[in-house]
Formats: sequence, C-alpha cells, structure tokens
Amino acid sequence: MSLKTHAKALSGSAQTIFTVPQGAEGTAHNILCTGTGDLTLQYFHAATGDTHTIFSGKTVTDEIALEKSFNFESGDQLIASGAGLTIFASIYYVGSNASTAVLPYGPGPQELVAGDMNAGYFGEVPASELYSGDRLAFELAVTEGVLQNSDAGWLKFARQGKVLFIAKQAFMHSVTWDHLYARGIVYGTDDDGKAPRGTPVNQRTVVEHGGNKFVVRLMTGAVADPFPESDPLFFTDDMYQMDVGGGSEWNDLMYRVCTDVPSDPSVDGMAADRHGGPQIGDNLASLPASSLNIGPGNGRNTWCQEQSDSNSTVRVNRGGGDVAHFGRSPAYSGASTFGWRPVLELIPN
Repeated sequence: MSLKTHAKALSGSAQTIFTVPQGAEGTAHNILCTGTGDLTLQYFHAATGDTHTIFSGKTVTDEIALEKSFNFESGDQLIASGAGLTIFASIYYVGSNASTAVLPYGPGPQELVAGDMNAGYFGEVPASELYSGDRLAFELAVTEGVLQNSDAGWLKFARQGKVLFIAKQAFMHSVTWDHLYARGIVYGTDDDGKAPRGTPVNQRTVVEHGGNKFVVRLMTGAVADPFPESDPLFFTDDMYQMDVGGGSEWNDLMYRVCTDVPSDPSVDGMAADRHGGPQIGDNLASLPASSLNIGPGNGRNTWCQEQSDSNSTVRVNRGGGDVAHFGRSPAYSGASTFGWRPVLELIPN
C-alpha cells in the first residue's frame, strides 16, 4: 500500500488531479478543498468512459472536506475546477504499480496554460516537488563548477509530444561542456553522442524521483548539429537573418517565456552580431530575463549540445547577453559566465 497526496491550485478550467496507474487501485479517504470559490468535482471512470459529477459549483468560503471515501480503479481520474481554490487529495494505492502512483505528466501542473503538446507551457515546478540543483548535481557527480540557484525550480514544457523540465536558472557556473559530457548528461542518447570529446561516454543518464524517470541532458540551442558557423553572416550585424537558433529548444521554448521578444535587432535592441534569430509564435508566459538567469550574472551562458561546422572544439551557449544571444566557446572553457542549466525529459510510464 502506498499513500500519496496530490495538491493542485485550481482554475476555472477542468484539471486532472490524478490518474490511477495501470495495475493499481486507489481509495481516497481525505479530499480537502481550501480557499474561496465555486468547486466542481468530477470522477472519470475509465472502464466505462463515463464522467460523474460529485459537486457542481459548490460554494467554498474557507475549506470543505468530503466526508466519504471514494474507490478508484486503474485509469480512473479525479477532475476539478474552481478559481481561487486549492485541492488536496490523499489516496491510498494498492496493486502491482502502487509504488509508482504518479501524475500522468510528471510533477507540477497537469494542464497546459498556453500552447499545445508540440510547443506548450504547463507552468513552474518548485524544487521541492522535483530536484534542487544541489541534489541533482550530487546524484550525477557534477563537481567541477560552483553551485548556485539551487532552489530556483523548473519550467515545465511540452515539446513534440514530450514533457520537458528545464531549470529556471543555471544550477552551476564555472563548469565546462567537457565535464558535463564526461558525466553523460549532454545528449540524452543511448550512445556516445553526436560529437564526443575525450573518452567517449554513453549519454543516456536516467534519474528517478517520486516514481517518475527522467533522461538528463542539455538543451538544443542551434538550427543543426553542427551549426553553420561557416555562413558568411555569422557574427555579423545581419546574423539574425541566418536564424541560427531556429527550431532549437532555446528558441522554441526559452524565447517564448521571456518578456523580451527577439525579432530584428534594429527593433528588439538585442546584440546584432550575436543574434540567434527571431521568435516564432506568441509568448507562452512573460518572465523577466533576469529571473531566468539571462543577461547578467554567473552562469548566464547556458551550455547547449551543438558543435560548430568550422571548429570542432567549440560548443553552443545561449543567453549570455540577452535572450537571443548565440555564442560559441571552446568546450573546455570554465569561466564563471558558463552555466549548467539541465533538462529533465520525462520518460512516459
């Protein structure tokens, strides 16, 4: 038997509070709702496909506790809505997968607040629900640099059908790309990676937290690997026309949660000769660049995966001067400006 408490701040839209995993059953002995608002609570029965309403628009002025227990079968869901309310559901799980009773999209919010599963944003996940920087670095033996921003938490995205947790800020500065490669946390692939350096190391490193498993890797930051440094526009005032970061996770995701919107440097005011290309799509959120460790501060140059087509020793880094900033530096560089901003890619259960 496994006890898990699911907590979620509700909105006016229906949200899945939990899904009972395959091979398990659950009993809810304690469902508490706090705050002020109108609660709608529903139960989805997977076996029949029916949705049953427990409460519809029930007024809550302080808190309300359900005075009966509910039994849930494999695949069943508890669904709720109610702006201004927070729900806490404590479930006892039994069965072969009771210990892996997890939310379908991993820790944090289960509903997209913007975008879709091709490119979308769920919201922020605190370190207390996933990993602190200190703990993740300890588990992965990332020891070369200087730890920072340990409790900054995570930005939770959807991209190409996958769920990605990207550190909100760099967890370490003064770290080299080479050190991260040696720890097997650059590419996220079950091989030695696109461009090994030093002793080849398998790049599929998996961590497990709260019943979820994640592949640890760096973000993609360029249009291709290798990226086209040989292009005549590279590091010129017309560099934005290359769109050298186009289609990367940095451009598709980090661009779209920052208040600063890259376009043409004559309009956006960003460094013309280090410009990673214009933003495609509307913002998914609006977070100040400084809150994302972009621009000033140690670790501001986020190491990414790609190498240059002109110099095999250099690797991409993003965000050093502004959100559009595209840099490339030797993989052995360990100045305080270089940072480790890990990606945790959720492995579906």
